Amino acid sequence: MNKHARSSGLPVDGAERATADGWSFPARNPATGERLWDVPDAGVTDAHAAAEAAWRARHATTWSTDTALRVDAVTELREALAARADDLALLLAAETGVPVALREAHVDAPIAAVGHEVVPDPEQDAGVTLVLTPATSPLAVAIEEVGRVLLAGGTVVLKPAPEAASAALELGRIALDSVPRGVLNVVTTRDVDVAIALTRDRRVDEVSFTGSAVVGERVGATAGGAGKRVRLDVGGARSVRVADDDDLDAVVRAAAVELVANAGQGCRLPASVVVPTHRYTNALRAALGAMEEVAVGDPTDPAIRCGPLRSPVARDRVLRYVALARSEGADVALGGHVLDRDGGWWVAPTVIGGVEPGSRLVREEVLGPVLMVVPDSSARA
Repeated sequence: MNKHARSSGLPVDGAERATADGWSFPARNPATGERLWDVPDAGVTDAHAAAEAAWRARHATTWSTDTALRVDAVTELREALAARADDLALLLAAETGVPVALREAHVDAPIAAVGHEVVPDPEQDAGVTLVLTPATSPLAVAIEEVGRVLLAGGTVVLKPAPEAASAALELGRIALDSVPRGVLNVVTTRDVDVAIALTRDRRVDEVSFTGSAVVGERVGATAGGAGKRVRLDVGGARSVRVADDDDLDAVVRAAAVELVANAGQGCRLPASVVVPTHRYTNALRAALGAMEEVAVGDPTDPAIRCGPLRSPVARDRVLRYVALARSEGADVALGGHVLDRDGGWWVAPTVIGGVEPGSRLVREEVLGPVLMVVPDSSARA
């Protein structure tokens, strides 16, 4: 791994800066559980410094008014990110378990799109934006939102999920040589009070959140209550419905292939296949066949699309949903257990049949390699 991933500084106000309290927390490899390096654990003082830097860059420089400057800087940032794409893909695999086989969606495509957005109306005030990113697609969301805000003349304080902090730090460090001082600042922390402080900070104009609906509701309430503009992109459960005349095997297989990418850790994945009751047996058989073929392995292997869960918390979340299925009388027909690996946080590809249409398993995001088959007597062709 490159030297920057081990660096201890926060990219704030144009330089890497130590946290005020000197705190840090370990990044761990989800495939092995081993400690990788330490990540800066920012406090409220560091958050205020980042917000102040973003505010100065927005209000005390020509960044917001000089379109040519912004276009040149964002273009340079895109080129710098593209030059480091291989490193970024490996960094995601090491820290969050995102397989390198998925780099097109998680690294390459987001980088290629930077700077190609339509420049908005100059009367629109982009302002200082707090960007809160998820652990499930950390770099793609960060790159997309940072590119959007910067091109519109805004400045950014980027606060990633703790499990995916290193990718955000690397983005900020690469940007140090591409964008002016204070335009992009990165704050990594485990302290929820730091995120709340940033959300309420008087210098922040807009809060952009991507993640779960539950957390999104809290962020929206806090930011809205503080008078901020709010952009929410929240996930949600997604079901695929099979009609009488659909190719059952093809629909189920397509759902399985999409679901297991990154071990089911993504938004709006087809975790449930809802079928007419008379097609349930065949649907369950098709699901078993598709999930039994899933190769689970090292996320740095280009042939692997399903790796580990990103953290012990993420793994245990999946196992709790499996336990819920059993408590509801559903059939855990495949998997449903931890894989026996040498460390790390692994869950076997799982098929759960006989799930009720109104179950929480259908209504909520499991965020794991779990495919559910739901017999529905009300389903129609």
